[in-house]
Amino acid sequence: MTNERLYLGVDGGGTRCRVRIATESGTILGEAVRGGANTRLGMDHIFGEITAAAKQALKEANLDESRIGDLHAGLGLAGLPLERERNLIAAYPHPFASICFATDAYTACLGAHDGANGAILIVGTGTCGQAIIDDKQLAVAGWGFEISDIGSGARIGRAAIETALLAHEGLANQTDLTRDIMAKFENNPENIVAFAETAKPGDYGTYCPMVFDADAAGDATATTIIGHAVKANLQILRKLVAFGADHLTLMGGLCDQMAMRMPEDIQNLLVPAKNDAMHGAILMAKQHERTAA
Repeated sequence: MTNERLYLGVDGGGTRCRVRIATESGTILGEAVRGGANTRLGMDHIFGEITAAAKQALKEANLDESRIGDLHAGLGLAGLPLERERNLIAAYPHPFASICFATDAYTACLGAHDGANGAILIVGTGTCGQAIIDDKQLAVAGWGFEISDIGSGARIGRAAIETALLAHEGLANQTDLTRDIMAKFENNPENIVAFAETAKPGDYGTYCPMVFDADAAGDATATTIIGHAVKANLQILRKLVAFGADHLTLMGGLCDQMAMRMPEDIQNLLVPAKNDAMHGAILMAKQHERTAA
């Protein structure tokens, strides 16, 4: 079995990096999980995590660490929409037999539709849409919390905090949601300022479940906030459909919440993922090797 060509599929997100080693015929030999591998964390960091995860997966596969040089790696990494990051990845010295790389959304889309035409919308702490149609691809959103990701959990959480602060000052209607959020900050706007000075997208995202709970209880503010997120995600999905995708897969922590709020024409196109992003990264590595041969 281990005489076959070996592939490493990497799903590198902002909070964790998952890897899988598989043979040419598709047999899974080992998997491992390490810390975040978003390219914004720096090349030394992400390659350190990927290399450590690969060695753990080799150990699980009962293969010596020296076999790391036999792995043909496909890297699906958060942060790769930026050309500067792609250039850094391409130039970085690595221990693998070969590497190819793309965004984590691209490899997730490959995996979700098992290499066939289709599109995905990842909606969790952030958002990103990706379609692959024959030799064409389209990426939508995913430019980060600060300027994009409008339908994400982080933006929902931030909108809830902003509205709570406005309501506290009499500039918006107070509801159970706004009062509950202000209570988290001891009803003190200064505590919100201190929070915002260092808060990451994931920190804002921790307030997202409160919004959905409030919406389920009929809170008008929560319903409005979620409505804005649904509209943003619907725009992405319609863009992917217009590009030619007739199969859509929602992925991420908010996928079920968003799916149930989509109009009928979009729901009719929704299909479950066939495989995960590590599978997609291995597919990409195999395609890369066939092209290079």
